[in-house]
Amino acid sequence: MSVRVMAAAAKVQWNTSMRAPEHMLIVVTAPVMSVIFLSIVRYNDRDDLVANAVIGTGLFGIWFVAVDVAGGVIQNERWMSTLDLVLAAPRAFALVVCGRILPVMLIGAFTLAESWLVATVGFGVQLPVAHPGIALIALIVTLLATACTATMLATFFVISRDTTIYQNALSYPFYILGGVVFPLSVLPDWIQPLGRVIFLSWSADLLRDSLSGDEVHDVVPRLGAIAGLGAIALLLGIVLIRKAADRARRTGMVSLA
Repeated sequence: MSVRVMAAAAKVQWNTSMRAPEHMLIVVTAPVMSVIFLSIVRYNDRDDLVANAVIGTGLFGIWFVAVDVAGGVIQNERWMSTLDLVLAAPRAFALVVCGRILPVMLIGAFTLAESWLVATVGFGVQLPVAHPGIALIALIVTLLATACTATMLATFFVISRDTTIYQNALSYPFYILGGVVFPLSVLPDWIQPLGRVIFLSWSADLLRDSLSGDEVHDVVPRLGAIAGLGAIALLLGIVLIRKAADRARRTGMVSLA
């Protein structure tokens, strides 16, 4: 039954996104970001960091879309005065949110392809995928983990009147601690363990390694870390959103939380 709920939510969101230009904005901005990152890399003669720039832009787009939709779902339901009805439904609202985030992950994944095209066509960089199987599996698991983690963060959107504040605040810490644009190893030693709690750091490292010609080590444990952190986030999201919704109902502030 939970799968049916998520599938129905995914269908609603896909139809909504196809009619909402703002959800496609990242498709326009991602190539610009790729040009900026790749120009910096080229200017400093650091061709060894091209993969970082390409993958970083892709993960940036994936996370941006997820957080944008997670906040948009809450805000739109509140504006249409239907949030009360959705929260009163027998099925967990977290599953509805997660289901609505999943289809737009395809839009986020498209930014990774855009970034690769900018690097190869615009900058003439040869960036072959040495381990395509690992790269594909890592990307799929990353998309699922992203949807699950964004669902957990939707708790903040339920209790806030202005979701934009949290959307902005929850974006950049994940970009930095997740090692999206640069490896986690360049951060201070004391903060690196915190970065490992964020699934994006595992995703970024594994995707970078899949582009190199070297053997990729510990593939299964690293995929397990991404999937495990995503699953934990989803479970926390279900619990936290339920508590936030109960609080909003008790105070009579569901629509004006």
